[in-house]
Amino acid sequence: MQMQNIDKTIQKLPSLSVFFPAYNEEGNIEAVLNQALSVLPQVANKFEVIVVDDGSTDATLHFARKTAERYNAKNGESSGDADPLVRVIHQENKGYGGAVKRGLAEARFEWVFFSDADRQFDLSELKNFIQHTQTNDLVIGYRKNRAEGWKRRMLAVALKIWNKIFLGFPLRIKDIDCAFKLIHRRVLDEVLPLLSDGAMVSTELLFKAHRLGFAYRQIGVNHYERVEGSSTGSNPLVIAQAVIDTFSLRKKLTIEPTVVRLTNAFVHDIHDPWLGLRVFARWFRLQMS
Repeated sequence: MQMQNIDKTIQKLPSLSVFFPAYNEEGNIEAVLNQALSVLPQVANKFEVIVVDDGSTDATLHFARKTAERYNAKNGESSGDADPLVRVIHQENKGYGGAVKRGLAEARFEWVFFSDADRQFDLSELKNFIQHTQTNDLVIGYRKNRAEGWKRRMLAVALKIWNKIFLGFPLRIKDIDCAFKLIHRRVLDEVLPLLSDGAMVSTELLFKAHRLGFAYRQIGVNHYERVEGSSTGSNPLVIAQAVIDTFSLRKKLTIEPTVVRLTNAFVHDIHDPWLGLRVFARWFRLQMS
């Protein structure tokens, strides 16, 4: 993966918690931690790194703990200290949503950033986010180029349509599930606890933040092909859990019925009945480009 040249004259966050949900990432976790620990001193005055091992069946936990012990020893700390630089948390498998929720619960600092442990992002691009934290409560990435192929692109488009129909999710959020999000503590204080246990966890987080009126900025980030391991995002069981979570969210967040919401949208656009279709067609082309 080729790293970008980014301007180094940049302010730092006062404190930052970074966590990585990880499931069977034995070939990636050490490299991800090495990169994070080289980048974070440039973006935060104080930081911590957390790995949430979600019941991996390979050697992810071993390599994560080994890397944590090395960095903590180098920093004059022990992994058994109350507040080590790098923490590794192991839990039984609860799915991606469960791992994200655990990471958010464990994060201690003012700003919280999370990304996946699959090495498909360049963590140095986090530097581009810092300047936008003065006027935004969230800075969320969107993939300028999706590296997974057309099937995952179609799933992403289907998710946006699904969320719009059943939750009223704003279409202007470009990439719901992009695992490159920087969030201020005040947002988490309002949106937690999250209800979703599966792939809908990002949808729920962003939807709640949107409904509460928090300011956000979207920044494009590069996306790279996997070097090691395999993704579980298109697993039928993951998709089925997302469907279940959607209707659970509808019930618990008291969202108006779909028919009412679509009728209101039609009434609002009655002056130009083709407007919605043209906007959707343009948006769909952008998603597939």
